[in-house]
Amino acid sequence: MSLTLSIVTCGPQMEVALSGPPLKATSVIRLGGVRRRSSLLLAAVDLLIEDADIAREELSTVIVSRGPGSFTGIRSGLATARGLAAALGCRILAYDSLMAQAARIDGPGKVWAAQPGRRGEVYAREFVLDEEPVPEPTTDLEILRLADLPGRGPWIGAEALPLGEARRMAPVRSTGEALIRLADAGLVSQDIEPLYVEGPAIHGGRV
Repeated sequence: MSLTLSIVTCGPQMEVALSGPPLKATSVIRLGGVRRRSSLLLAAVDLLIEDADIAREELSTVIVSRGPGSFTGIRSGLATARGLAAALGCRILAYDSLMAQAARIDGPGKVWAAQPGRRGEVYAREFVLDEEPVPEPTTDLEILRLADLPGRGPWIGAEALPLGEARRMAPVRSTGEALIRLADAGLVSQDIEPLYVEGPAIHGGRV
């Protein structure tokens, strides 16, 4: 049995998803609150596992979003994923949260993905999508003001992330499902370390 759990804590919504037999479809829990307490995250994990009528030990893979995004959320998600992997002996994978956002839609075409930055700003990157499930970045990671977003796009981001007047695309899957999709496509894991974007904001410039 190959069961995969994904954890999303980099944005304004916390999300946990579970995929694999005996589930007929991916189960997803999304919490819209701003707190990133590990107890809430583990409670969501336990609820998914209980609903699937399996034991924690049956998990084979834990996938986590590593940033950019909320500093507190990044740390909470990685710590929880590491703890589960250590306790259960399952493998752990980590992916860029902007790529995970882009993977929420299908191609062909281009999309700008956004994650929360400092007040009035977002972390952003453009991706191209074709028939493959893994989006390809076409720009460097940038810090952009909300006021500058309408000049680019279309955009994909968490539903609770304000994007001002920018044109948004409707996702076809949750962020947790997108992480699982990237893993199922065989995408090599990135470093199991936080992806922070620090330093002064460069409005419209590259980091």
